[in-house]
Amino acid sequence: MTAPALAAGIDHLCDDAIERPHQYFGALRDEQPVAWSQRHRTWVVTGHPECLAAFKDPALSTDRLDAFTARQTPDRAAALAAAVDLLRGWMLFHDPPEHTRLRAPFHRRFTPKAVADLEADVAAECDRLLDAMEAGPRRTDLVTAFAHELPAAVIARLFGVPDELRHWLAEWSARFGVVVFGATRRPDYEAVARAAGEEFHQHLGALLRLRREHPRDDLVSMLAASDELSELEVIGACSMLLFAGHDTTASQIGTATLSLLEHPDALHAFRTGTADRDTAVEELLRFDGAATAMMRIVARPTKLGGQTLEPGQAVWLNQLAANRDPRVFHDPDHLRLDRSPNPHLAFGHGTHFCLGAALARLELRVALPRLMARFPALAIDGPAEWKPDISDRSAARIPVSLA
Repeated sequence: MTAPALAAGIDHLCDDAIERPHQYFGALRDEQPVAWSQRHRTWVVTGHPECLAAFKDPALSTDRLDAFTARQTPDRAAALAAAVDLLRGWMLFHDPPEHTRLRAPFHRRFTPKAVADLEADVAAECDRLLDAMEAGPRRTDLVTAFAHELPAAVIARLFGVPDELRHWLAEWSARFGVVVFGATRRPDYEAVARAAGEEFHQHLGALLRLRREHPRDDLVSMLAASDELSELEVIGACSMLLFAGHDTTASQIGTATLSLLEHPDALHAFRTGTADRDTAVEELLRFDGAATAMMRIVARPTKLGGQTLEPGQAVWLNQLAANRDPRVFHDPDHLRLDRSPNPHLAFGHGTHFCLGAALARLELRVALPRLMARFPALAIDGPAEWKPDISDRSAARIPVSLA
């Protein structure tokens, strides 16, 4: 597909966008880095300078839930009601000062220094999963055996989620992704959205009440004792952090592992430690990140990449394409574990920079070396299967052989 033809019919859910996103969105970026998608009725921003400018532009708002709900039919609105109540507590759907108020109670628990204290917990959960993999079959699905399970276990420890709810949390995260990532083509979309929203209110409401009576040294206990947020805001904020802390990190572990296994020279450098681990993690985040796009809505007229954006229009900031923009990154389609500087946008930029970035980096820095050391012959054992999501780059299945 040529770039002009692509610009005329941009579709984040077409087969090329899901299976080969770097080629699909890269062709658009190189020809027209800010383009209108008639299919989604949104501006799609694929260039790095344009995405960076958009992240900084106060005319582009994250307060878009009302616009989202206004587009729903009455039946769909009823199905999404509990889920939307959760989303209203997501700081990333609000502009300052509301965003600042919602973010403040969590900030000190997610600084790099605070997160560093979790390294032993991350390593313990990682080794537990690797032990189970070693005791199992020689061929397995990396997503279900490792990438999906590790972040769920880590975030459950941080929040103080009881052991009996850990399996539910991992499964809930996958279902709530149907709402977050706009998987509206699923025939069961409304049923899944309704159940995921209602179940979270039920389980986290009960956990908050329990922690008020019997507090522990965990994040839910801290929130239960605080009067900074209403109970509904606390439940909503928890849904965001539990979802993002699990789903996006799980996706990143999967894509990072694939990237290494598909590039033998980089894999050798990573295994042998000749590549600095922190620098390598940043390059893996750039090369194939967990997020395809972050959403904005135009609050007042503004210009971006030579285009005039009008109030009420949607804007999708495609980090996946921006992170391979040749105007910013030399040889961007090459995985270079020593790349520096590396101004990637995997976690966004500015006010809405990902709160859990330090935790995601820690999990990658701990999990990937342990996985590679435990299984020196780890190899891809079939094509990865990708979830058909608008804003997420996430593998549903990664077949691997362990020996």
